[in-house]
Amino acid sequence: MTHSLHRGGSEESLKNDYVFLCTPAKGINDKGAREKLLKVLDIIMEIGPSNIGFYGYGSLLSGISIAEVKKNFHDNSRIRCNFDSKEKVKEAIGRIKSENLGLSITVSGLIEEIKEISNELGLKLHTINISCGCYGKINRLPSSEILELSTMCGHGMVSYALIKSVVNKLKTGEIDYDEAIHTLGEPCTCGIFNPTRARHILQGIINK
Repeated sequence: MTHSLHRGGSEESLKNDYVFLCTPAKGINDKGAREKLLKVLDIIMEIGPSNIGFYGYGSLLSGISIAEVKKNFHDNSRIRCNFDSKEKVKEAIGRIKSENLGLSITVSGLIEEIKEISNELGLKLHTINISCGCYGKINRLPSSEILELSTMCGHGMVSYALIKSVVNKLKTGEIDYDEAIHTLGEPCTCGIFNPTRARHILQGIINK
């Protein structure tokens, strides 16, 4: 999906970072989609996402109640989440396929790994979007590590200033890694910020 397309980082850094979206198409298959979406949500929660979020409620990092979210689901609701392993996202896609719900699934990750998952599950990729990177005065951008953290929120809610502040507090011992990850991930209400990956990036910055 386009708002998760520009996640920065090396191939190694992006290996266990999968953004997952399930959404009905308005006017095409949204009528009566609520129960199907609830089934997808149940599958995802059984598998265990690293994060999941909903507009108006927040994400796992902000302490949302999945039960409360489910009460207010409707035919045009969307499910956005993050998985931190290939095995989990593959299981999610496979189980949803077996339910034959007829809903669109979009996954962001390393292209070759997504292709492998698709082939192993007997699925054909419909569309592939690829980011062409950043151009222009890129020397004005912050460090690659800060970009790796900020681009995990495709809507730009994790600011450079917030990241720098959190890193400084980590260095001085004012906060620990759990507090740092919570502070960074909480503004990303769609829930695609990957806390597992964030921990690795932060540890890399601190241990330089």
